[in-house]
Amino acid sequence: MTASRSRPATPAAPGHGTAAEAVSRLKVAPAAAQRLNPAQQKFNRLLARVHKLEQQLQALQQGADALRAPHLQRMDALQRRVAQAQRAMAHLLHERLQADGLAAPQQRSIRQLLRGLVPAAPAPQDEAEARQWRVLQDAYLPPPPSRDELQAGLQDLLAQFEELTGERPQVPGLDRMESPEQLLQALLEQQERQREAAAERRAERRAKRKPTARQQQEQARAQDARGALRAIYRQLASALHPDRESDPAERERKQALMSQANAANERGDLLALLRLQLAVEQVDEGSIARLGEERLASLSLLLQRQVGVLDKELAELQARLSHEFGLPVSAYDMKLLPHDLSDQQEALEQVAQCMEGDLQRVREGGDGELRRWLREQARLAKEHARARASGPFGWD
Repeated sequence: MTASRSRPATPAAPGHGTAAEAVSRLKVAPAAAQRLNPAQQKFNRLLARVHKLEQQLQALQQGADALRAPHLQRMDALQRRVAQAQRAMAHLLHERLQADGLAAPQQRSIRQLLRGLVPAAPAPQDEAEARQWRVLQDAYLPPPPSRDELQAGLQDLLAQFEELTGERPQVPGLDRMESPEQLLQALLEQQERQREAAAERRAERRAKRKPTARQQQEQARAQDARGALRAIYRQLASALHPDRESDPAERERKQALMSQANAANERGDLLALLRLQLAVEQVDEGSIARLGEERLASLSLLLQRQVGVLDKELAELQARLSHEFGLPVSAYDMKLLPHDLSDQQEALEQVAQCMEGDLQRVREGGDGELRRWLREQARLAKEHARARASGPFGWD
């Protein structure tokens, strides 16, 4: 299971309702008979976008946390059933090979099945069973490639890489590598070093250029945005300093709020700081509306950056959960995830039942049933040769 990094839950302003109500209070409301100016409209849009992304992240993480344990327990139990059936079938077929009564074609079919089944089936945990399983591994696992075969395979991989990229990489220590995976890792690391070097060269060239008027304007706005964030944080720090409180309960409350303010400031979370300002009544419904356009533009820049961070976090969380659960996970159709996981469990249940049925059929049906089953396996192999990959959920 892949560990996931989670954001702190989005707090509402203490004593001021839900997080959504706090956002509603922070939005700029139009005055009577007046329309919002573009800066105010942009601030409202970004404020709503940040809040929506926070809610999506929180809902996705909480939903996945609630589903994870029962799903993984069920899948683990089913995978153990599949593995047990795989190993039992392998032992049964191996024993059948040692007996008389099978023609050469059937013996070849059984050996072919075993050469696919034994590498795919996980080894048992029990030591006695593991010793018996190693007998089959010695008999049916493919021999490791020779040094010459390995080097030839690595050269083929380099040729494929050259065909894709248009350049032949020079890989130090190629003659000492033990696997294609080791070569791929070296190629990826080499590419990453090249990208970093190219980025450094571009940054050096940009640093030598005189900034354009637009770049100077953007730099000034970024500096104003950082100043706006610092100013809000300092106002909060002044109001929340716990050492200035003599009442123990109030000191504890302010210490908790100060911890939230420190964390929000560290990650550049303007919305969280504004919610805290609501909590200590440093702002009210009209405070944002009274800001000038330049100050509002600075706050919007902070929100825009926050949108970018949250978008990235949401994409990373979706990717991690998709990898963990083995199916696409999206915050936009989270309601489908329980059904998708249930379908995944049902599919594996069907695989386990099918394999257990085959095992019983081969074990109890005699030579005639074994021959019929082998013919069926040969037919299925031909039908699915292109689409079916060798894996842990099939006999081959």
